[in-house]
Amino acid sequence: MNRIKPRRLPLMTIALSACTMLGLSLTAQSTEPDKTQLAVQALAEQLVAVEKEIRDSRFFDSEQDRAKAYMHLVRTLIAGLETEVLQDKDLPYLRATDFWLREGADNPDQRYSYSPIHGGETYRIWGKIGSAYRLEVNLYAGAPWASSGRSAGYLAHEQIDVNEDGTFEIFLSRDKMPGNWLENPADASTVMMRQVYNEWSDQFPGEIHIDRVGYEHKRSPEMTAAEVAKRLEAASDTFRQHALVWPNMTENIITGAWPANVVPTLQDRGDLGGVPGRLMAMGHFEVPKGQALLIKAPQSHGVYQGIQLADRWLASLEYGNLISSLNTAQAHLSADGNYYYVIAADDPGYINWLDTGGLNRGVFIMRYDGVPMPLDPSIQPSAELIPIEALATRIPDFRSETPAEREHRRAERRRHVQVRANR
Repeated sequence: MNRIKPRRLPLMTIALSACTMLGLSLTAQSTEPDKTQLAVQALAEQLVAVEKEIRDSRFFDSEQDRAKAYMHLVRTLIAGLETEVLQDKDLPYLRATDFWLREGADNPDQRYSYSPIHGGETYRIWGKIGSAYRLEVNLYAGAPWASSGRSAGYLAHEQIDVNEDGTFEIFLSRDKMPGNWLENPADASTVMMRQVYNEWSDQFPGEIHIDRVGYEHKRSPEMTAAEVAKRLEAASDTFRQHALVWPNMTENIITGAWPANVVPTLQDRGDLGGVPGRLMAMGHFEVPKGQALLIKAPQSHGVYQGIQLADRWLASLEYGNLISSLNTAQAHLSADGNYYYVIAADDPGYINWLDTGGLNRGVFIMRYDGVPMPLDPSIQPSAELIPIEALATRIPDFRSETPAEREHRRAERRRHVQVRANR
């Protein structure tokens, strides 16, 4: 007699089924379920619906990309719950997009800290620079990265006065205040702070905090079931938006706009929620085994220049235990005044190797800050796909790095990420 082997269900399928059953069981408890129960059921249904849309994506076409897709779903679900359920506009604490919750082409050189805010009200941001290279503040009204809002304000590092001991405070308010100040317009909904790290040291990484002025001593109110339901409904909407907007962005402005292995023209992407005046090139790579994408990036002499890799769901690749990003403080500058970056799954032995972690397809993002305008065309990067064995003849001043040296650099990066991103 043949025995039928039980079919092992994927973890996400089990999780989706559990969420759906949870929603159904909550509904079954009462003929008239309350709003909180209905909100949980709606969240479970949203998870099932979004997972299907992700499976229908043209990027869901290999085992590697399917694994990345489900990690993307998990991260955006957690981010939606943190943002809408756990955070409070009156008694705010910052949440970070860090190595746990990578999304939206997040830059490994930056630590992003967010808080929802009331537009037109007064908030105090305070902290200490530490070893951060730059500090930037953005205000958003809605979600400009999803074409449903705008960038409502920006404070550059050069505009922030920092005390001799590295401490600072910044006020957001409707009316102008002395010192570091950014107008908080009535339609503002989110503040985001970027701490930019050039050299990844293990020195004190800096800290940043936020308070709504006048609420620092308030007692946290008891949350009602109606408020929980409202927050769960918002989390469901935010999850859907974030889960779908990033692959759509990849398809619309990266893979659908440019051929593979080409560096797109540098553009200001402030309209998508980026820093106004920051130039970016967002391209995609397809590198077969034995090949390498060689990117030539002239030195720009700006205040920041860097490159990173991401998957096609626009999550940065692991950057603590992979060298998947480099800025000009970390990269080797060749004698001809250019940075040469090598994107490949296999180690080419070159110091400026960007490790794809085994991916043959993905996204690369290049950022330039403080570049004089109008843009000098001579700083536009370029790329070519070549055999790995040809790299030494195509890169001037080819500088090798041994496996032991790579391990040492990875250990330094991991140490920095542990210190910088510790919550």
